[in-house]
Amino acid sequence: MNEYPGIIARLPHFNFPLQVVTFFFLTLFFMSSCAQKKVKVFCIGDSTMSHYDLKKMEESYGGSDFPRRGWAMALSAYLNDNAEVRNMAVSGRSSKNFRAQGYWDKVLEEIQEGDFVVIQFGHNDEKVEDTTRYTEAFGEFKDNLIRYAKEAEEYGAFPVIATSIARRKFNAEDHLVDTHGDYVLASREAAKEAGVPLIDLNQMTTDYLNQLGPEESKEWFLHIKPGVFEKLPEGMEDNTHLSKQGACAVSGLFAEGLEQSKSSLKNYLLDERPDCNNIL
Repeated sequence: MNEYPGIIARLPHFNFPLQVVTFFFLTLFFMSSCAQKKVKVFCIGDSTMSHYDLKKMEESYGGSDFPRRGWAMALSAYLNDNAEVRNMAVSGRSSKNFRAQGYWDKVLEEIQEGDFVVIQFGHNDEKVEDTTRYTEAFGEFKDNLIRYAKEAEEYGAFPVIATSIARRKFNAEDHLVDTHGDYVLASREAAKEAGVPLIDLNQMTTDYLNQLGPEESKEWFLHIKPGVFEKLPEGMEDNTHLSKQGACAVSGLFAEGLEQSKSSLKNYLLDERPDCNNIL
C-alpha cells in the first residue's frame, strides 16, 4: 500500500465540500487558459517602416547616431513581452519586388500559427518609371495586398493592412497635400475585400501633421543642418523618411489605431507605454 498518496488521493480524507474542490480546479483551468500566447509580429513594407543599421548609417553619413528610423523599429515599445516584433520591411521595396526578391519567402519560413503580419506598401508602388517596382493602384497593387493577407492566413497568422504614412508636403495655405493618390484608397479596399483589420496611418499622420503645421512637422522627418554630419556638408531635407521622433509618433498612432480595431494584436498592447526613444 502507498504510504504517501498524492494530493488527489488524499482529498476525500480532508472532507472538503464539493463546491470548494470544484472551485479549485476551475480556478486552475481558468488561469491556464488565460496565459497569453507568445507571438511574433512580422512587419513587411518599405523604408518608412524598415530597420536601419546604425553602424552603417554612421559610416555612410560621417557621424554617430544618424536619426533615420523606420516606424516599426519603435513598435516593440508599445507591446508587451509576449509579442516579438520581427521587422522584415526593406527600404526601396514595393508590394511587387518585396515578393519577387524573396523577402516574403523569408517571412513564410518563420511564421507560425497565431502570429501577426502588418502589411504596409505604397510609396514605391507609385514609381511609374521603375517597372520592377511599379504597380497600378486598383490592379496589381490591391491584388498584392490581398494576396499577402490571404497567404498569411493560410499559415494561421492574422494579417493587418496599414495605409502608407503621409509625406510632409504643405501647400501655400499650410495644409498637407496628398501625395499617394489612389494607393491609399486601394489599401482600404484591399483590407475590406480581404476581411482583415485596417490601420489608416495615412489619415492619422495627415491629421497629426496638419496639427503640427509646416515648421513643427519638420521634427518628424530628416531636416539636418549643414555640417552636423561630415558627409552631408549641405545638410539634408527629406520629407518622406522618419526621424526618431517621427518613428515614435507613427508607432504610437499605429498603437492607437490598433486599440480601436478588431485585431487581437491589441491584446498585446501595454497599458502604460514607455518613452519609445529609449529603444531607438
